[in-house]
Amino acid sequence: MADTDSLLAEALQAISDSSDEKSLESLRVEYLGKKGSLTSLLKSLGQLAAEDRPAAGEKINIAKREVQQAIEERKQ
Repeated sequence: MADTDSLLAEALQAISDSSDEKSLESLRVEYLGKKGSLTSLLKSLGQLAAEDRPAAGEKINIAKREVQQAIEERKQ
């Protein structure tokens, strides 16, 4: 899933460029929110072949955790 990799890189770059807590919160919503980019990828798993879903889901969940962790670290 190249989408996940590029989305993760984009999110991490945006987080590191972020200058205040308000922009961090908007990035959290943009990537992890109910209609966020990574959340949308998870919702689209149903369109994949059954044998591809577990690996793709795991990769997306790892990306979500990395984004969340980067946001928390940046808030510190």
